[in-house]
Amino acid sequence: MSTSVYGQLTINGSVTSATDGSPLPGVNILEQGTTNGTSTDRDGNYSLEVQGANATLIFTYIGFLPQEVDVNNQRTINVPLQEDVEMLEDVVVIGYGEQDRKTLTSSVSSVSAEDIQNTPVAGTDQLMQGRAAGVQVSTNSGTPGGGIFVKIRGTTSISGGSDPLYVVDGVPIETGNFGLGLGGETTSALADINPSDIESIEVLKDASATAIYGARAANGVVLITTKRGGDAAPSIRVRSYYGFEEPVNTPALVSGPEFEMLINESARNNGEPEPYENPQSAIDTDWANTVFRTGTVRNYDLSISGGNETIKYAISGSNYKQDGVVKPATYDRSSTRINLDLNATDKLSLGTSLTYSFSNRNRARNNDNITGVLGGVYFIPSNQPVYREDGSYTKFSIFENPVAAATEIDFNMDVNRFIGNVFADYEFFPGLTFRTSWSYDYNEINEDRYNNTFTNEGAAVNGSGLSTVANSKNWTGENTLSYLFNIGNHNFSTLLGTSIQESEFKRTTAEGQQFPSNDFQRIEDAAVQTSSSSGTSWGIASFFGRVKYDYDRKYLATLTIRRDGSSRFGENNRWGTFPSLALGWVPSEESFFDIDWISNLKIRGSYGITGNQGGIDNFQAQGLWGGESYTNAPGTSPEQLSNPNLQWETTNQLDIGFDIGFMDDRITLVYDYYHKQTEDLLLAVPVPMSTGFEELVQNFGELENKGMELGITADIIQQEDLNWNLQFNIAGNRNEVTKLAAPFNVYNRDIYRYQEGYPMYSFYFHEQLGVDPQTGDPIFTDVDGDGTFNPNTDRKIVGDANPDFFGGITNTLNFIGFDLSVFLQYSYGNDQLNWNRFFQEHGGARNTNFLSSQLDRWQQPGDDTMVSRMTSANYAGNLRPSRFVEDGSYMRLKTATLGYTIPSDFFDSIGINLSRARFYVTGHNLLTFTNYTGLDPEVTATATTSLTRGIEFYTMPQARSILGGFDITF
Repeated sequence: MSTSVYGQLTINGSVTSATDGSPLPGVNILEQGTTNGTSTDRDGNYSLEVQGANATLIFTYIGFLPQEVDVNNQRTINVPLQEDVEMLEDVVVIGYGEQDRKTLTSSVSSVSAEDIQNTPVAGTDQLMQGRAAGVQVSTNSGTPGGGIFVKIRGTTSISGGSDPLYVVDGVPIETGNFGLGLGGETTSALADINPSDIESIEVLKDASATAIYGARAANGVVLITTKRGGDAAPSIRVRSYYGFEEPVNTPALVSGPEFEMLINESARNNGEPEPYENPQSAIDTDWANTVFRTGTVRNYDLSISGGNETIKYAISGSNYKQDGVVKPATYDRSSTRINLDLNATDKLSLGTSLTYSFSNRNRARNNDNITGVLGGVYFIPSNQPVYREDGSYTKFSIFENPVAAATEIDFNMDVNRFIGNVFADYEFFPGLTFRTSWSYDYNEINEDRYNNTFTNEGAAVNGSGLSTVANSKNWTGENTLSYLFNIGNHNFSTLLGTSIQESEFKRTTAEGQQFPSNDFQRIEDAAVQTSSSSGTSWGIASFFGRVKYDYDRKYLATLTIRRDGSSRFGENNRWGTFPSLALGWVPSEESFFDIDWISNLKIRGSYGITGNQGGIDNFQAQGLWGGESYTNAPGTSPEQLSNPNLQWETTNQLDIGFDIGFMDDRITLVYDYYHKQTEDLLLAVPVPMSTGFEELVQNFGELENKGMELGITADIIQQEDLNWNLQFNIAGNRNEVTKLAAPFNVYNRDIYRYQEGYPMYSFYFHEQLGVDPQTGDPIFTDVDGDGTFNPNTDRKIVGDANPDFFGGITNTLNFIGFDLSVFLQYSYGNDQLNWNRFFQEHGGARNTNFLSSQLDRWQQPGDDTMVSRMTSANYAGNLRPSRFVEDGSYMRLKTATLGYTIPSDFFDSIGINLSRARFYVTGHNLLTFTNYTGLDPEVTATATTSLTRGIEFYTMPQARSILGGFDITF
């Protein structure tokens, strides 16, 4: 009677996966034409009262194809949903969630585990190089475990931090360099994460994608997701590779006879007596050969994963070791990871991600260090022997004998790293979920250095030692409430959240001199001891929200807002608000769209504001006092002026782009144009001397970045036995300083200049037009036009280290079990300063060694060269010839891999329980095509400051490696 009177009918049933029959919780079920609906429970069951026997039910679930079912008076309806393969393959991780790429309104680049597997690098950041459009990644040096330069859509700050925010499994982690300085050599905290554990890397680039992270998102966000277990039987995976490394290039220095010949020539030209009687009989020491070597690289990985409906797990352990191509540098890391997911009840699920790693670095003085290993290789003349007749090391002025620098200095760095995260999800009802997440990032760095009495520094004080312990502690607590629901074809995803984070850093250092012998190297053994300690901390509190909307997957919108309060800023401007809005339209979903060869077309645009608090001291806004001693009496004095108005750097970004797919998405193209404007730069601005200080960090200055990105993916061949996939990306960024209080120069000899109207990393030199073919003297530009070249006034900006465009090309082929991958990475239009040439192409003005480029000098009238005549006047200390600024463009065969996977039925036929076995050979940094004359066009020496880039100065080059490996799954 109820049915006949009111037309109502109760439907019960279950929804499962058509692939494996597993229940699907949270499936949305809607009665067509109404707002009446429900969702399946944890076991995939549902119950819904509909308005009549002729109703139609619509079943929708992310990752599965929607399905419509007519009721037809049925009281039980069980539905198997088919997986949406295309969508599953294109789900991307975003801030605090996931989203299928089709409805994504933001600019996000993805790097999958398949793209980066078996790449022999220590750090996660290196894996993005050339694989994500708009992400410029370069290696600071070939130092194992060394620092990496990563910039997303250009450099958005001058003296503030410009590194992206890294988030691992939802945990914002500490990155950067925590070790003691060695010239320009830095270490990378990201090297503590095992690349084999990574499932995917997502790079959030535009303001819509990054605004959810607010105050730390102006430089982009890198989301790293590690591998987790699934509902499957236990799977054991064993992977390993082993290989050899050699330097791609070694220093091109003159021989001993050539050195003496050049010194004699310089003396003659200067009207001085020649110091060497018989250059042809000179000693010839190849200093590079004494410290360069063939190294090894190896890696072992063991993992087990699996689970059931209640618990899922993924556990891994690894060991990675790399020997640098310059003695004695090594890097050795052991790590383990445990990822667990537990369904405690129908509504409550728990999880954790735990990582521990221990690494050891044997470090060497290199990179912007004239007293290091490479400094000695370049500076000590080739006519000097390694050892004196009495067996002691040859000493030469302030420069360290490179063999002594490599063997007599102990500098070890041990790092214990723990990153832990625990979280709980509680589903109040289908679609409404509360998550609480708490994480801890602990980094302990222990460093011990000892210069024994065979070194210059150690000999002067009878042994010199240093020991330091540093601790970085960072904890984060986040709570979010998310609600997913739909009303007809209107789909909503909402998020509200709070976050608190505190970071603390402490360092204690002890130094000693006058040791009883080289066998005693602890500070307690030193006759003279000093010590110091320091500490600092900062905190941030945040509120954020986001609403994502789409109508029938055609009309898209995302609104995000975050409000942050940071302890780093002044009491008047402690809080900042960072909003963004993104809109999208998918014309290919419209009924009128009938272009058959275009399978997908999406147009999108976004605008938003993000912030930056990096690059300044934690108490920069406060007036600080410090202790000092005057005539042995303790006292205090002001050290820093207060600035209660100090606030965030803010970056406004506009992004317009489109995604297009051709021929059922066999070819996809993603294009973006962006315009970023950074305001309120955190800069040290001159203040009146009456304040007692020369400068004060203020918000003054503006910076602009604008450019484009293009990414193309093409399945060129798709056959049963043959597949060929091509991936190509290119990006170009234009950087310009648009507002400064006054121009300023940085680095030694003021060779970088920051000035309105010019990009960052601009080189400030005397523009050399050539060499006078009659006199051999250099010809420089008269900048001020007074008719006379004056080294003090006639300098100008002659180039910059920013590339015109950069990117990567990957070709992947699969043929009957064989696979071949060839990855090319390139950069074009960037200038690279070969600063080695400034000191080693000195024309005899110094008694140090020469680069072989000195042999191209002018010698007689009519010679056509850029290397001037050998006289002290032509190589004066106040000259900065622009010939040392070279074209640093390059294309590099970064990785090439050939592998073979044994068919699984082969193991079945011989009774071995293996599900997969792959063997491969990989080459890394195999070929480099460049006109640059230095060791490596990619490296930079002065990585300890954000103000310099594109300079090679006694920098360890990258290595070329060949390795073989296997990947076996049980």
